[in-house]
Amino acid sequence: MASMTLCPQDRASAGLQERRFKVLCLHGIGTNGDIFEAQTASLRYHLGPQSLYEFEFLDGSYPWPAHPAVAAVYGAEQVYLSYHDGSAPSALETLDQLAAYVLEDGPFDAIMGFSMGSSLAATLLLRPHNLASDRPNWATARAMIRSAIFLSGIRPLNIMELQDDKVARAKREDVGPHSRWSYIEIPTVHVWSCNDSEIPGESRALADMCVEDKRVELLHSAGHAIPSEGLELESAAAAIRRLLQGTAG
Repeated sequence: MASMTLCPQDRASAGLQERRFKVLCLHGIGTNGDIFEAQTASLRYHLGPQSLYEFEFLDGSYPWPAHPAVAAVYGAEQVYLSYHDGSAPSALETLDQLAAYVLEDGPFDAIMGFSMGSSLAATLLLRPHNLASDRPNWATARAMIRSAIFLSGIRPLNIMELQDDKVARAKREDVGPHSRWSYIEIPTVHVWSCNDSEIPGESRALADMCVEDKRVELLHSAGHAIPSEGLELESAAAAIRRLLQGTAG
């Protein structure tokens, strides 16, 4: 059975007595937890003293072709991964595994995902109005996540379709007080680019699925990537810092 794994080096930092902000991190497709850790290094550094934060990077379980831009930087020796194989049973299994991880290791001050990782996080966080379409383990895990950070965000998967052995994404018009799903109600930060040609329209649609007065959007010029320098980086870090500080209350 496929399973998610925590990068071993990150467990060594657990257990300190000081209250730290705990963030669960989900990588994009065709990368891995170590690469996501490297991709977010500048962003995490600009959050401030690292002793205040604990980041847990989860690896996907399915080998996957490397994203070309990522392979050009990190090379052929890396093991590139996906969280599921694109099928409905695999996606449902992955959601169960993610929920189990949150239940075992949570609560988390935030869940942070890039691209596919953001979609997986949003799928867990999006609560269906019809409780029969939810699962108790998903609902309990959802309540243990205090906020979300979506980097190059992608819409969540439609869990009703998954349960019918189909793969489709939730639609913006199906989210709202009288629709299939409630808005994602926890505070969110969305860091995305209008120049992202890989997932056009996705980040905007995901933001619209989150409660408006609890979401912050930071637009940047880096395309399908994470800002790594300048004012765009500093603004994203400041928004995430405020988000996490808000969970401490």
